[in-house]
Amino acid sequence: MSSANVRAFPIDRQMVLVREVAAKLGNLHGDTATSFWKATARELLDLAIGSGGDPASASNEVRRFFAAVQKEMHVLTGEVA
Repeated sequence: MSSANVRAFPIDRQMVLVREVAAKLGNLHGDTATSFWKATARELLDLAIGSGGDPASASNEVRRFFAAVQKEMHVLTGEVA
């Protein structure tokens, strides 16, 4: 058996997590929403880097997650593009 890098499923495709964060953000406003998002993003970034990702790739992954959350929020509000 050869050695290989194991990569976790990309966070922007973890739909349960995307939906959970979108629902939570949909119920928050202003500074509370900003604080929640920053804490979530930091946690996801730390997790991605801790899983062996380089900081730039991890940051891109968090950005893709944020885009997926925004898309889900549009679905929840009926503003599907």
